[in-house]
Amino acid sequence: MNSGNALLDQLHQATRTAQAIAPLAPEAMDLFAGYALQRQALDRRQAAGEQLSGWKIAFAGSAAQKRFDLDQPVYGGLTDRMLVQPNTALTLSRLIQPKLEIEMAIVLGRTLMPGDYRDEDILAAIGEVAPAFEIADCRWRGWNFGVGAFLADNAAAGLYCLGPRIPFDPVRHASVMYRLECGGALCGHGDTQDREESPLANFCWLIRRLLADGQRLEAGQVVLSGALLPPMNIQPTTYRLQMFGTELALVFTADTAPV
Repeated sequence: MNSGNALLDQLHQATRTAQAIAPLAPEAMDLFAGYALQRQALDRRQAAGEQLSGWKIAFAGSAAQKRFDLDQPVYGGLTDRMLVQPNTALTLSRLIQPKLEIEMAIVLGRTLMPGDYRDEDILAAIGEVAPAFEIADCRWRGWNFGVGAFLADNAAAGLYCLGPRIPFDPVRHASVMYRLECGGALCGHGDTQDREESPLANFCWLIRRLLADGQRLEAGQVVLSGALLPPMNIQPTTYRLQMFGTELALVFTADTAPV
């Protein structure tokens, strides 16, 4: 396997040029090495001026976990430079091999210091929720990876977009309906109550994991709590997500000229 620094350089180059790189053999990197490289890459981003703005959960369901012989989800980091504004027109040519995921975004209302927390304490720290798009963008060619390589790729975190934020209500938001339209046509819907693991359960898992690992979590940081629909290939059209009685829209274009 390439040295850690050389591999991070390759991944950075893949982002800069929007060109995927050849995958590693699945056994080339384990989960612990993948997390270590992810942390180094996030440290590099912060040293270059980016701010850690939150976290994303991946492999939230048991099917994805079994594929990689896991018994829990995994996570990646978000920075302020990954955030795009609603109604932005994004050119697909700036991305590598993107997939769109719809998410429930959960915003911390207060800072949490490392330690052990109960679910009630974690849920009490939520300030707001919002509909969200994640544009996952794997840098391994063909989305071909083992779990360690996936984590070194920051869990394929590409870009994300948040809709209107509303105050969190633990009763009302235990069950949230969502509807996705693509180019004006329905392309997915559901209710978080029907999911194997709810967004709030995923959120509690992640916060507890990060705090136990010594990570301080800041008020205002965002957690993307896992894809609510299967990741989809992105077409040049407008995507509209209805959730929490609000709408989030994002436009994708194949045109490489300025819009």
